[in-house]
Amino acid sequence: MGTFLSFLFFTGLVGLITYLKTRRDNLLSSKGYFLAGNSLNGWVIAGSLMLTNLSAANFTGMTANVYKGNLSPIAWTVTVIPVLIYFCSFLLPTFLKGGFTTIPEFLESRFSKSTQRIVAVMFLFSYIVSAMPVALYGGSIAINHLFNVPQAFGLSDEMAIWIVVWVLGSIGSVYALFGGLKGVAISDTLNGVGLLIGGALVFIIGVYQVGDHNFFEGAKTILTKNTEILDAVGDVSDGIPFSVLFTGMLIHNFFFWTTNQFIIQRTLGAKSLKEGQKGIMLASFFKVLNVLYIAFPGIIAFHLYGANNFENPDFVYPTLIRDIMPNFFVGFFAAVIFGTVLSTFNSVLNSSVTIFALDVYKPLFGKNRTDDEVIQRSRRIGLVMAIATMTIAPFIMYFPEGIFTFMVKVDSLFGAPILMALLLGYFSRRTPAKIVNICLCTFVTVYGILMFIIQPEMHYLHYMAMLFVFFISLALLLSRSSPATKPEFRTMTVEGLDLRPWKHFKLVSVIAMLVMIGAYISFSSWGLVESDKPKTIEYGYIAMGLLIAVCVFGIPLFRKRVSSAG
Repeated sequence: MGTFLSFLFFTGLVGLITYLKTRRDNLLSSKGYFLAGNSLNGWVIAGSLMLTNLSAANFTGMTANVYKGNLSPIAWTVTVIPVLIYFCSFLLPTFLKGGFTTIPEFLESRFSKSTQRIVAVMFLFSYIVSAMPVALYGGSIAINHLFNVPQAFGLSDEMAIWIVVWVLGSIGSVYALFGGLKGVAISDTLNGVGLLIGGALVFIIGVYQVGDHNFFEGAKTILTKNTEILDAVGDVSDGIPFSVLFTGMLIHNFFFWTTNQFIIQRTLGAKSLKEGQKGIMLASFFKVLNVLYIAFPGIIAFHLYGANNFENPDFVYPTLIRDIMPNFFVGFFAAVIFGTVLSTFNSVLNSSVTIFALDVYKPLFGKNRTDDEVIQRSRRIGLVMAIATMTIAPFIMYFPEGIFTFMVKVDSLFGAPILMALLLGYFSRRTPAKIVNICLCTFVTVYGILMFIIQPEMHYLHYMAMLFVFFISLALLLSRSSPATKPEFRTMTVEGLDLRPWKHFKLVSVIAMLVMIGAYISFSSWGLVESDKPKTIEYGYIAMGLLIAVCVFGIPLFRKRVSSAG
């Protein structure tokens, strides 16, 4: 009973504070509903980014991958730092100066309305099939195991998943459809505080249990015994080979943190460029802390339960919480998990409604309608999206490679082509819309065939990177025969929006990069890891990835210098 009461208390507290903070907000305008009226400060942006990214799929999926392998999956969280620095330096100032609300809107300003609609449909399909269902399914696994839902109500595991998915989805829909972006962001921040507290408790109590009720003995055990599990530098036999950090993972991180609508929408709602940059860089440090929250529980479970002790590794995290935490804290942490599920679900649903309203409905059917009318009609479509998502989510249990891999594969299927279009729009002055549209559709088709039908022996992130380079090169080559003149970047005067950069941005960026490098040195054979196992490192892929990185990071710096000289 104490578990359930503490769960209800914290969940209700978050809902009450969110209501009190947003009850007087203007949600009848597009900027008010979709961008929180450009009122978000750095801390709110950081908390919202962290919670939006940290779905239950990360907790259950990444912990499972670490438990059955090693720390190589931390690449998904630690290596985003250079990408976030890049976003703060180049893309965010452009988006804020242009007053853009969505990525498809930006692409329409560079190419055409057809490009806008193609990318909008890709976003919506990805969110409905992957992002929202994964959040609900991962949350249902955690809630079911923390509260023993199947046993308590005499349900099968499958039926319990269906019921919890629909409960989570229904509550999340209320937040997203009636609270707007600010309501989503504030609830994210409050749940973020709970996550920091709960994650720290899981780490501390877990290490304490490993040491047989002695924290320091537990830390000594983790750092000196079976240290091969601490290795973050994976080889070809691991789920995340080190070489993919320089190829497909680089591209995936670029998409997720610079182009993915439900992530960057928080930054587009910043009250100033300074607050946007501050929030993003704060989030970068939180991403490194994620190693303690969503990776180390897998190591703790390895030492407590032994290897290969779970039929389904996705059950490791909720089982660990239930076994080591006092009842009151189980309820508290269940509320935090509940909050992360709602955060991801309602953030993606809010962004889906934004994309549908501004990139599909308004251009085609709502040109003469007021913002309030567009919002009201889009909310109805959002309800349909939510129902579709809640129907799809339980079927993820039948995906053989696990929840985390399912999420990443679907995200990359649409994310890499969308990023390709963004980079062509941002850097190329000659690429016409028709060529971009053809490459978008062909890229998705070819990549889908390779990933789900042919399935080459190489890691899917490697051939995704190869396709990415091929289709960008093809678009640039075809553009030579039918060039188009790229319009200048759109600029708008957003009332009250200060576009001066954060004065500490460069210093904080350097510190963040050093923290990332330090994390990899620590969790490798140069640091804590002792292993006689020979590593196979794919240096050819690393060289290709470094070339991609030099091009992507170097082009804007070169253009900026040329512009300054001119």
